[in-house]
Amino acid sequence: MLKRVLFPAEVCTGKGSVERLACLDAGRVLVVIGASGRRSGALERVNAQLKDATAREVLELEGGEPHAKSIAGARETVAAFAPQWIVAVGGGAVLDSAKFLWAQLEHPELEFSGKAVPIGPLRAKARLAAIPTTAGSGSEASQVAVLAGDDGTKIPYVSPHWVPDIAILDPVLTVSLPRDTTVATGFDALTHAVESGVSSFGNPFLRVLAGTAVELVLRHLPPAAENPQDLTARAGMLEAAFLAGLCQSMTSTGAAHALSHAASKHHNASHGAATGFFLLPTMRWNRKKSAAVYDELATGCGLADGAALEAALFALVARVGLPQRFEELIGRVPNAEERQTLAETAAKDVCLRTNACRLGTTELAQLLAEID
Repeated sequence: MLKRVLFPAEVCTGKGSVERLACLDAGRVLVVIGASGRRSGALERVNAQLKDATAREVLELEGGEPHAKSIAGARETVAAFAPQWIVAVGGGAVLDSAKFLWAQLEHPELEFSGKAVPIGPLRAKARLAAIPTTAGSGSEASQVAVLAGDDGTKIPYVSPHWVPDIAILDPVLTVSLPRDTTVATGFDALTHAVESGVSSFGNPFLRVLAGTAVELVLRHLPPAAENPQDLTARAGMLEAAFLAGLCQSMTSTGAAHALSHAASKHHNASHGAATGFFLLPTMRWNRKKSAAVYDELATGCGLADGAALEAALFALVARVGLPQRFEELIGRVPNAEERQTLAETAAKDVCLRTNACRLGTTELAQLLAEID
């Protein structure tokens, strides 16, 4: 696997950076957005900057993660409009959906049927601008897009062509996020940074980015959750999510994500909350065998060692109120058979391949048995 960083050609940050859209060299612009983007006012702000486009159309997606069927249902609309720019506005699900629709616009024969397929060259017909309204997935920086299969399995599609042409990180577009969503998406970004930073495929360059992302989350997530109008905190979280997106795009993640995907599949757990829920238990397990990489990541965050990093993350969980017990995450305590199913599902997850140390079904089952 080639170690390289793929970066959007242009990244705009800070309050008012959405105004960059007014300068797009575009005639036909398709805005892809979720229902929450319309309610929050994000769509109004984006449309105001696109008033000079030759033609503009809005495609509002249904809520939830992208599925092959939902993508197929919108492809004809995209093809008929034939945009020169696709402007994706929303959380990770919206940004990923826009990537899949973009690929099908460029390659009409392409089908997403529950199995990852190569994504060939893009940009013959359109380019992509990504505007996150949550600070979590990092899709605006990533060469990964995730599709949910019919059985709920998360299927990552990896392609260097996914990386957007423009990423716009405007904190004003995130101030309407509810506290729970702010916290859950913030822990998704944090887990991207931590797990990729200690990944078996990691490297010193990546750990510098990951350390910076972790430090930004530790500093900015509490005030962003406690004071939604704090634009400094909101901007810091967008920057953290972007950097963490770069990191996970370079190397993938680890056991916390594998278990989160399993919990989402079998118990409909929120992805962000679930990744945060499993981060500390998997970190404790990994540090028994791979302490040195956590020490290195910790120093990049300005902390003494891996133990100090673990303590800082525990304090963050307690302060912002992330679920710490199964009952808080999925509404009940899973029995032994259900925990075994989670372990078996996670053991097959592609994210486990780059965990900080080797884990299999047996180790995952033992890990899960220790969680209340």
